[in-house]
Amino acid sequence: MRIIKFLFISALVLFGVLTALSLLFPSRLHMSRAINVAAPREKINAAVGDLRQWEHWNKFVLATPLTNRSFSTPSFGTGAFLHSDQLSLTVTAAAPDSVALDWSLSNGKHFEGGFNILQSGGDSITIQSWFDFHFRWYPWEKLGILVYDRNFGPVMEESLSDLKRYLEK
Repeated sequence: MRIIKFLFISALVLFGVLTALSLLFPSRLHMSRAINVAAPREKINAAVGDLRQWEHWNKFVLATPLTNRSFSTPSFGTGAFLHSDQLSLTVTAAAPDSVALDWSLSNGKHFEGGFNILQSGGDSITIQSWFDFHFRWYPWEKLGILVYDRNFGPVMEESLSDLKRYLEK
């Protein structure tokens, strides 16, 4: 009985410590990556804004085998969507210099993301990819912030590199 009581109290203390530690982490994470591209702005807007073109360069769409894939008609602009059994993407805002998206995964995860297209000096244009993640107070979610950048960052960078190759060919 003493061992069971000790294990129960230890588990409560450990949960309390993890909860207190997780309170030090923010409940929102904003990730961003950018790349410079030497391509016409119209071509960039079409590649970023049209969800059908994403299969040519976007690693998030390419890495997951999307079954029962369907696109809206048209597949660009506010309200456009890509639905599958694993992923649901909806364009929540579209402008000449930005696209905002709502991402919903089949496992229940939900986050926002998008692209900003910024004119930089000279003949190059900067494309910024971003994600916003919101976390509840649960310790396992808040401590999960530590691995999000490791998991999403390289995929964002590969997608932007593939977009650059796709646009500059």
